[in-house]
Amino acid sequence: MKKLFVLLTASAALAASIGSCSKNKTDIPCTATADTVNTYNKTVKSILDAHCAFGGCHDAATAASGIVLDSYAAAKDAATNQSNFFCVIDWTCGPRMPQGAAQPLPDSLINLIKLWRDNCLAQ
Repeated sequence: MKKLFVLLTASAALAASIGSCSKNKTDIPCTATADTVNTYNKTVKSILDAHCAFGGCHDAATAASGIVLDSYAAAKDAATNQSNFFCVIDWTCGPRMPQGAAQPLPDSLINLIKLWRDNCLAQ
């Protein structure tokens, strides 16, 4: 029984990791309808600017891995078209971001980014 559990767990982890490498368009679960707080300009821009969109990483000049996060249009494009955009931030898939960090962003910041996603990536 223990071997079966280990095998099933390993199989699930492998399937999840394979799925996270996909470059297919991400389906954004747009659930909020009138959220004016969790928008790019009010919450997400300052997080991305401080942790992602600077020289050497995801600014327009560097565009590490082809991903730019220094404007609303670029961040929305990445969130929409990079299947692992959200999971690299909360470290449930790789590569773990911010790169070289000893731990993921604080849950409070990760939750704000996910609330932006749930708010249909509002500007």
